Amino acid sequence: MPGIYEADQVLKVAEVGDTIFIAQSDKVPFSRLLKRGKKPYNMLSSWPVQVYPDRKFEGILDGTDISTFTHTNREQIEAYAMWLMTEGWMVSRLANLTHTYGVKPGKEEAKQAKDDALLLGQMIEKQLLSSVDMAVESGSTPYRSRGVGSWLASSAQSVKPVPANYRPNSACVYESTLAAFLPAEMEAMLEAAATQKKEAVDLTGYVGIKLKTQMSTWAQRHVEDVNTAQALTRYNLDAEDKKLMRVVDFFEFDAGKVKVFPSWYLLCTEGTGAVTANSSRSGYFLDMDMWELCFLDNPASWIEPRKSGGPRGYHDAVYLLKCLNPTGQCMANIAS
Repeated sequence: MPGIYEADQVLKVAEVGDTIFIAQSDKVPFSRLLKRGKKPYNMLSSWPVQVYPDRKFEGILDGTDISTFTHTNREQIEAYAMWLMTEGWMVSRLANLTHTYGVKPGKEEAKQAKDDALLLGQMIEKQLLSSVDMAVESGSTPYRSRGVGSWLASSAQSVKPVPANYRPNSACVYESTLAAFLPAEMEAMLEAAATQKKEAVDLTGYVGIKLKTQMSTWAQRHVEDVNTAQALTRYNLDAEDKKLMRVVDFFEFDAGKVKVFPSWYLLCTEGTGAVTANSSRSGYFLDMDMWELCFLDNPASWIEPRKSGGPRGYHDAVYLLKCLNPTGQCMANIAS
């Protein structure tokens, strides 16, 4: 009698792994590194800002009495909070009972809820790093918090504009091409920022990967001739330690210094969440002491009433991004 061969077997069990491999990062560094501000109790928040005025220094005649008096003045910055909600998750009754590779029976509900929480974090990160302006709720428009790109605008915003004395200087905003963004351009931005603050600045940069790569190349070529290579520094290393290093994360100029981190959530499309041409080429250079993320209601998980179709829920948060004083910060908004 002939033996049985593998090709003759039926109802074979498929060999599929029990882990779902997700290549995308789940990190949202900007929102996690922001200071947490005091909990607001209204959708509209405000705080005072001030600059020191210039005073004459001519000298005073002996015996002169003061006859006029002055004072330092404060102005007000205002901002709206917003309510952000996921599209929600739902698992059918039978889907939750089914055993699929990577998800055990009865665990599909927990997985979908966990994924939904991560998506809320990404939504908040994208909104914070956007250029959307504030909006007050109307019959057709919801409340909207101002994104970093709008906070750093050198011109007046359309809603609750930052007072003119506290907007970044126009020289702090770069809007030309990526190829033309060289050390001289960064130096000019920092000089304008330092001049506003009257001290050297110490900024943290959140930049798209193309802009990050462009800045790293500054160490490999002549600063005025892009075709002239710099001499490479040589190290005496063991063979296993030898590598070509083309990464630069820290830049220091006379007017200040910048520590740079790559970000994949800059200037995304508000209506879809998708990246734009600007996302990988742009960057924000921020004084992190001047930013706060304030939650009226912390990110939360909500379970909807269980219906016959199966369990369902969503995640949401009510929050406000505060730029306590935009003065002395920089932005590169680059489309090509």
